[in-house]
Amino acid sequence: MHTYRPISRATSALALLLALGACQTPSSSSSTKPHGDVAPVEISNEITATAEVTSVDQAKRLVTLRREDGALFQVLAGEEVRNFNQIVAGDKLRVRFKESLRASLRPAGEGGPDAVSGMVAARAAPGATPAGGVGIGMAVRVKIESIDRDHDIVVFSLPSGELVSHRIATPEGRTFVGKLHIGDTVQLEYEQALALAIEKA
Repeated sequence: MHTYRPISRATSALALLLALGACQTPSSSSSTKPHGDVAPVEISNEITATAEVTSVDQAKRLVTLRREDGALFQVLAGEEVRNFNQIVAGDKLRVRFKESLRASLRPAGEGGPDAVSGMVAARAAPGATPAGGVGIGMAVRVKIESIDRDHDIVVFSLPSGELVSHRIATPEGRTFVGKLHIGDTVQLEYEQALALAIEKA
């Protein structure tokens, strides 16, 4: 049995999501909208996972969970987790993770910041059912340095000058990259949201 600690931080919540891997139900979608000669592309993916609370150690703040495949694991809830005393055996823990990436070709010489980022977090109000969430977002403009169309690999440079090599995995992404040229400026906008909630039995 594994113990993950604490569930109040986003990184540990992601580890928790991986622990729930056997009961993940992923779905993905993409959409494009016209913009000049090259249409922007947006790709998203959402995963929902659940587990049943089998026991709670109030003194140690440990919650034992059972995945849908029957495997047991424990989560240590930090002091930041409000209303911990409401969690009882039989409750359901639901974890929802969603991420999206949008890429668009920008006009040569267009102004604006090279990179921006932000984060928001929330937790349950005192007395409410235990729940929490965190969201992050970032936007960065990159320069296309090389394109290997035979192997679907694009290399771009960040504002810092660092080079990044990325394999294009989706048909929509390959269509977008197929219309780019070396030296083009592309804006990448990435969003990620994670929510955890206890559903009472």
